[in-house]
Amino acid sequence: MLKPFDFQYKLRDHFRKQEKTWKWFSEVKVKEEQTEQFKNELLKNTYRLDPSSETTIYKLLDEAKNKLGVIVPVTIYQSQYSQDSNAGIIFIQNEAHLVLSGPILKSLSEQELLALISHELSHVLLYTIDNGDFEVTSRIINAIGNDYRSEDAFNETARLFSLFTELYCDIGAYKVCGSADTVISTLVKVETGLEKISAENYIKQADEVLAKMEKGSGGESHPESFIRAKSIDLYSKKETEAYKEISDIILGKLNLFHLNIFSKEEVHEITRELIQLVMKPKWMQSEHHKAHYQQYFKEYKVNSTIMITPEFKEKINKGSASMKDYYSYVMLDFALCDHDISEPASGHILDLAEQMEMSESLAKIFKKELNLSDKKFNEFAKNAATALNAILESEQEKTY
Repeated sequence: MLKPFDFQYKLRDHFRKQEKTWKWFSEVKVKEEQTEQFKNELLKNTYRLDPSSETTIYKLLDEAKNKLGVIVPVTIYQSQYSQDSNAGIIFIQNEAHLVLSGPILKSLSEQELLALISHELSHVLLYTIDNGDFEVTSRIINAIGNDYRSEDAFNETARLFSLFTELYCDIGAYKVCGSADTVISTLVKVETGLEKISAENYIKQADEVLAKMEKGSGGESHPESFIRAKSIDLYSKKETEAYKEISDIILGKLNLFHLNIFSKEEVHEITRELIQLVMKPKWMQSEHHKAHYQQYFKEYKVNSTIMITPEFKEKINKGSASMKDYYSYVMLDFALCDHDISEPASGHILDLAEQMEMSESLAKIFKKELNLSDKKFNEFAKNAATALNAILESEQEKTY
C-alpha cells in the first residue's frame, strides 16, 4: 500500500481530535438523488468511452487498478467543451468517474496514459485507505480553507495538503509504470501542452529553481510542477527514504507570509521563548514591559531558568529572512517600549542578538526604524552597552 506523507497523517490526527467536527464530516452522506443528478450532468457534458470500442485505454485502466489494488468500478469520459489538456477523477458512492479533457488521448504515449490513469486512481486509493480518513480530512480542510472568514494559515494548510496529495498520486503513477521519466513527461505535457518533453532537462531546470528556493512551495518563483518533478525523481532513487527530503522541499523554511496551522503554532512558541529570554532580568520586568508582554500573550509568565540553548538558536536561525525580521521587530518592541530603561534595554537586546547570531538582522531593523546611519548606530550601540554594564555591575540586583 502507498504510504501517505507525515503532513497528511498529522493533519488527519489534528482533525480527529476535534470530535464534533470529525463526526459531522464523517457522517455526511451523498444522497442517491445527488448521485443521479451528478451522473446526468456528466453525460450531458462528456462523451462516455465504451470499453468495447476503446480497448486500449481500458486495458491500461485495468493494469493500473490491478497494480494499485483499486477495486471500485471506473468509467472514463472525454469532456466535450474543454480544450485544455487535463484529467480529473470523481469518486462518489463507491464509483469512480475519470474525465479527460483536451487532446490527451492523442498527445500522450501509452505509457504516459498509464501514468496519468494511475495518478488519478491513486486519488481513489488515498480516499479509501484507513477507513476513508484522508477523504474526510480533505473535505474538512478545504471547507475551512475556502471560507473567506478563515485565517490565511488554513488556506495555506489546504494548499499543502493538496500538494502532498498530488505527490502521493505521482508516486502511485511511478509504482505502476516504473519510470520517473514517464511520470515527469506526463506531468509536463499536461501542464504545457507540448508534444515532446525531456524529463532529464526538466529536472535540471527544477534543480536551478529549487537551489534558489527559500519559501518552500509557495510563491511565484517555485511553481509546483518543479517540486513534483523533483520529488518523483528523488522517490525513484530512494523510495520512502526520500519522504523527509521531499517534505522539507515542500514545507521549506519558516516564512512569516506562508504559515500553515502547524508552523504558526511553532512560531507562536518560539515567540514566547524569545520574549521570556528578553524579560528574564528582573530589571526588565517593568510595568510597561509586562503590559507589552500581554499584548502577545494574555497570561503573563516569566521563565527564570530559560537559557539560549543551541536548539533555540537553531529554531531562530532556520527561518527565512522574513522570520528573522519578525523576531528582530519583537525584540525592538521591548527595547523601546519603556522610555525610562530603553537605553540599557537596547544594550541587553543587542547582547541577546549577538548570542543568537542575529546581530546583523537586528542592527538592520534598529537603523531602519530609528533612522540611524552606520556611524550613528555604532554610537547608539556603544551607549546602550555602557548603560547595560552599569546595571550589571551595580549591587542593586543580580540580573540572572
